[in-house]
Amino acid sequence: MIDPDLWFTLYVLATRGAVQRPVPMTTNELGQLMSVSQQTASRRLARCAQEGLVIRTHTSSGMIVRISDRGLNELSDVFHGLEFALMHPEEETIIWGRLVTGLGEGAYYVEIYSSRFHQALGFRPFPGTLNVKVDDSESLRSVARMRQGPPLVVQGFAHEGRTFGDVLCYRVCVNDAINGAVVVAQRTHHSEDILEVIAPVNLREHLGLNDNSVIKLTLVPLHKAA
Repeated sequence: MIDPDLWFTLYVLATRGAVQRPVPMTTNELGQLMSVSQQTASRRLARCAQEGLVIRTHTSSGMIVRISDRGLNELSDVFHGLEFALMHPEEETIIWGRLVTGLGEGAYYVEIYSSRFHQALGFRPFPGTLNVKVDDSESLRSVARMRQGPPLVVQGFAHEGRTFGDVLCYRVCVNDAINGAVVVAQRTHHSEDILEVIAPVNLREHLGLNDNSVIKLTLVPLHKAA
């Protein structure tokens, strides 16, 4: 996460409409909105511009500012983090997707990490991953909330001259039937809308799944996972 002073600057600009369009803004006005001095506001805005978080243009009548795509992504990260933190303890995070065929590398990597997954998750996974493509916007938001939560971290290691990176694990229940985990490798060829799921059984066979089968992943918070 970026410096809190910078995301608060972005937040204030967003409340003035700088997400949708360039807005006229003076550093004096920005300082008043943030309850800081004009000099402090000027420094923070300059840092935002230097880090590519805002697009700042000087005109004959003053300055116009718009939040960049990078700045919007930073605000979205803060939003999803707050959404997760403020979520009622009993409220479930559910991700819907459909089964797709993977790259065929899952079995190798699951086997390499198997003992470490067993130690972290309490089960020895079936050698392979279930690849779930997430399409709808609500489920993509659920994925973002999941990633904001605390993961179980499987530490990286060296094996036979190769280095394997950290893997983040998020416990899930698959189709209300099988406990498993979404695994996010430090190095992955998948796009962010593809989730890799491991479980102690062959999920395709155990649940009778085929390509394009609907998959429901219910996040299991760490405090409920024991």
